[in-house]
Amino acid sequence: MRRRGLLLVGLGASLAATPAGRAVAQSHPPPPRGSWFDPTQLPSFTGTVERWLIDPAGSYDRLLFREGAQVVFPPHLSEPMREAAHPGQPITVWGVRARNAPVVTMLAWSADPDGTPNFVDRPAWFTPTDLRGTEPLQAAGNVRAPLLSPQGDTIGAILDDGSVLRMAPEVAAEHVAAGRHLAAAGLGSRRDGVVAFDVARLGSDADRMTPVAPSPAPPAEPRR
Repeated sequence: MRRRGLLLVGLGASLAATPAGRAVAQSHPPPPRGSWFDPTQLPSFTGTVERWLIDPAGSYDRLLFREGAQVVFPPHLSEPMREAAHPGQPITVWGVRARNAPVVTMLAWSADPDGTPNFVDRPAWFTPTDLRGTEPLQAAGNVRAPLLSPQGDTIGAILDDGSVLRMAPEVAAEHVAAGRHLAAAGLGSRRDGVVAFDVARLGSDADRMTPVAPSPAPPAEPRR
């Protein structure tokens, strides 16, 4: 039986975590070729899926736990993950948690915490994230949570309806707070009834939006 006890606290809630303090069961497959360590030796974090979130290019690239934390993963893994864990169901991820924010960069996952983990072949920090959407969009609503980078920086807002508003960090620092009502417009993508976009105009409501500094282009994939 795995030891359980570490709590990941953030956004007024806690996320149960399971430190991998001993060797993983021998039945686990080896990590992907090229990995020099076993991701399941990292802490595991189990939470209930509140919703899956898209980026401004329209790709699913993160999930929001009901308990408050966010998990960042490469978009090419979204289909099997979403099939395995629908909103309201639990999922366990192994990964690296930001030092001062409730966000985890996923390196392995399983819909069954005692089942065989699925390893990440290309972690999110090696995945190109410089793609942007082209559809003019608007959204308004209360902030459910800050949108966090893998390093824990606030880079936008997640609204109660699942809309993702990506912003320049200085804009997010001034305007994003849990429960605050925001209205925004910009270029992005729409998928499965949700939207995500890079904010170009922002305000307290649709009639009071003003231009803001654009979000910087995220870094492209580093050469390895």
